[in-house]
Formats: sequence, structure tokens, C-alpha cells
Amino acid sequence: MKDDNKLWESHRIVLPEMREIIVSRCGGCRFFVQIQGREEIRCGCVAGIERYRRLHRRVPERIHVVELLKLAGKEGLQKILEHGDPEERACGMFLPRLQPPQKAGIFPSKFRKSP
Repeated sequence: MKDDNKLWESHRIVLPEMREIIVSRCGGCRFFVQIQGREEIRCGCVAGIERYRRLHRRVPERIHVVELLKLAGKEGLQKILEHGDPEERACGMFLPRLQPPQKAGIFPSKFRKSP
């Protein structure tokens, strides 16, 4: 009976805390970085590196491949590069990307002093 009902197949229960992970993509994740090589730039996910996963260090937007080789080794680098599609559905380690800080001295017009 359930096999014939298409509506039954499409219904999923989504917990509120999991909604952000389900609707988000890797490109908007804090751990999704650009990896600078000698001749090209590729993207990858550094959530597998403990230093970044535990947020002991700020995750840079661009990281050099030599640093990743030191931290993760060749096999780890392959795993990082496997997850390089920005349109892929986010994993359980998803954290939204931080917005860059605003420059000092730039305020909205309602906070500016009148001359």
C-alpha cells in the first residue's frame, strides 16, 4: 500500500536543528576552502583536519597545499579534494561561513553625526 503512494515517499520528518544542514550546500560552509597549488586553485573541505574541525585555529579562505600535506598527508589531501563541489549537500559538520568584519568608521546613516 505504501509503495503505490507517491506522497508517502516524499514526506520526511526534519528536526528543526537539522534543517540548516539539509538545505545548505558545501559552498556556504566555513570548512570549504580554496586550496592553492603551484599552478591551479581547487576547492575542498578541511573539516577532517582536527585543528580546524575543533576551531582551534581560524579556518582561512585560501590555504596552500604544502600546509595541508603537512597536516593531513597525501591520503588526507585526497579526501579533502574529493569534497570539492560547492553545490554538494552539506555534511553533518556544516557551520555557516563567517561574514568578514566591517571596516572601522563605516556606520549606517542613522548613526552618523550631523555636521
